[in-house]
Order: sequence, then C-alpha cells, then structure tokens
Amino acid sequence: MNRVKMLVVGLFAALQPLLIYGQIAVGGDNPDQSAALDLQSNSKGFLISRMTTAERNSIASPAVGLMIYNTGTYCLEINVGTTSAPEWSAISCRTGTLSGTDCAGATVTGSLVPGVSATGVSVSVPYTGGNSGAYVGQTVSSTGVTGLTATLSAGSFAGGSGSVSYDITGTTSGVGTASFALNIGGQSCTLNVTVSYSCKAKTDATTFSNFLCYNLGAANTSANPFTPSWEIVGGYWQWGRLAQAAPGPTGPGAGDANDGAISGWNTTGAPDGSWTDATKTSSDPCPSGFRVPTKAQWDGVLTNNTVTTVGTDWTTDITNYSTGKKFGNNLMLPAAGIRIFAIGTLGIRGSVGYYWSSTEIGMNNAWRLVCSNTVALTNNQFRTFGLSVRCIAE
Repeated sequence: MNRVKMLVVGLFAALQPLLIYGQIAVGGDNPDQSAALDLQSNSKGFLISRMTTAERNSIASPAVGLMIYNTGTYCLEINVGTTSAPEWSAISCRTGTLSGTDCAGATVTGSLVPGVSATGVSVSVPYTGGNSGAYVGQTVSSTGVTGLTATLSAGSFAGGSGSVSYDITGTTSGVGTASFALNIGGQSCTLNVTVSYSCKAKTDATTFSNFLCYNLGAANTSANPFTPSWEIVGGYWQWGRLAQAAPGPTGPGAGDANDGAISGWNTTGAPDGSWTDATKTSSDPCPSGFRVPTKAQWDGVLTNNTVTTVGTDWTTDITNYSTGKKFGNNLMLPAAGIRIFAIGTLGIRGSVGYYWSSTEIGMNNAWRLVCSNTVALTNNQFRTFGLSVRCIAE
C-alpha cells in the first residue's frame, strides 16, 4: 500500500464514526449523543456571527432558525420566519439602564381637554446615561386628573443622552394636572401634563386664532367654558381702560346680583389711541400674550365659523346666566349684558352679549361684537359703556 492509499484509509477510518452517527465533537473525542455538534471546553465559549441590522437584513434567504448577534441592538436574534420572509426575534438583549430621567424637561405634543378623548397626544421624556440596552414596554395610569394612560413601546436606549416617547390615551376626568409615575432604566420621575380647555375660532378662511376661554375677570377659570354660567361671565370694561368698570360677575353664588349703580363711575371716554389695532397698548387689560381683538378679527369670527345659539331662556334677568353664542366648536361667548354709560347699572343680562374690539370709530365710539338670540354682528358703541372683554392671542 503506497503513501496515498494509507492516507485515504486513515481519513476514512477517522470519519467513520461521523458517517455513522452524523455527530461532531470539537475539543473532545466523544460528542454528546443528543448533539450534532458538541463544542467541548472549560475555558472558551461559542462565538456566533456578529453584525449590524443592515448586514443581517442583507443575508440572502436566511434559514429558519439562523442565529446572529446584532451589534446595533445588543441582542441575540433568531429567524423565526421563513427564508423568503425572515422575522428576526430577539432571544436575549442587554438590559437597558439610565443614569437619569428628566420629566420636568418633557415635551408635550398635542393637548388634553377635559372630558374629551385624547387624540394625537404624546410626551417625549429626555434621559441621560443610556447604555444602548433594551427596555420593555410599559403602561402607566394617571393620578390627579384620572382616566389617562401613558404607553411606552418596547425599544432600546441610545448610548448616552436621548429620549423615550409615551403615547397618552383615554378621556380626562376634569381640569388640572395628570401625573404619571414613570420608572424606566432603573430611574424614576413624575411626569405632569396639564389638562385645560382650548378655545379658538377662525379669524379668516384658514387661520384659527386662540382666545382665552373665559371673559376677562371670570370668577372660575376651571369651569366649562362651553356651558354658560355665572362663573365665566366676568367683569365689564369701558373702552380704553386698564381697570374693570365694575366688580366681577357676582358674589359667591349665581343668585347674588350686582346690578346697582357704581360709585365713581367714569363718564368721560378714554382718549383715542388708548387701545389700538396696531399694537397692544399699556392700557390693554388682557394678560401677557393676549390683547383685545380688533373689529376685523371679530368680523372674521362671524364670517368663517358656524354660529349657533346656546340656551333657550333669552330673557333679561340680572341672574340669567344660561345663554350664549357659539362660534365653531371651540368658542362660546355668554350673554353677559352691559353696564350703562351714565351710572354703570347692569342691563339686559341673559338676552345680549357685548364684546369690545380695539378699533375706534369717531371721537367717542368704538366697535363691538353683539350677540343675541337672533343676531351676531359688529356695530359701534359709546366708549363709556361697560362691555365684556374676550382676549385673543397676539
């Protein structure tokens, strides 16, 4: 037997157990009977292919059960789909940890309105010290203002700083603060989201403008601004004045009238320029970021919104707070009446609402919005009358 024949015979003899049993032992002589491949070592491990998600996705027709280690997600993954439609499932991943979360610095997208189902509302919460590890999804219910759920989908932290996004769903129980006790990546913080009414109307064919939800001087800015009540009627202003021309709507209850003459009532109209359309003046009573609307803006509200009547009892009564006019779906103006120019006595509450504009007309008059059971229009008024003010965002 020559040398070549001896090598062939020797190789056949070495492979004979494998040909019989189909088993391979690496690092030893006797593979376990249950294993096709038995790696035997007490000092080394088994290292599988390591690749990014893009590299994994470029594998042509990956076999069912093919395993890789994803260096981007820090996960051991296996194809549980098919060769033509692979589905990579994470078997085990690095546990995500953080060094800090910043609920106070969270960014809210969308708004939460009392009694309305949350739609398109999410909150992005910043974090620091991410280890690129994975985190599981979670849901957290709100306290304070209840009825809401913050939901986080499973994912992986970035290395270092980043943010996680919670979707907010549900229907709020009222006005105030919805609080969520978050615990993620070993860090805890309380996420507070404000729940408030949103009031707006079109001031031209395409533009929605934000308004305060209550007449200036309202007794309760947590009351429902779309339901007429004594709490949202507010006070009365003479045109061009910074201070109220009268007390607020009532005393502590809806039945407390304040219809009498006002001591020290000013019978001299404010000079031209006290309020202007061009800019917010120092005598404009609206809070920062808001101003008295112009006539053009009120005309835009009348022209570009569906006008509906709220309430049925449009009779004049000093304690009738049940009526108003709605413009579109998100702006309601109560029929608050008027303070008479001579001595400040209250008139026609419950049957008409009057709202100042900043626009002058002549020496002694200014434009106003008028809302009754049958009409909604703009006309002019002596500046010494006391009218309601509904502020618009600048």
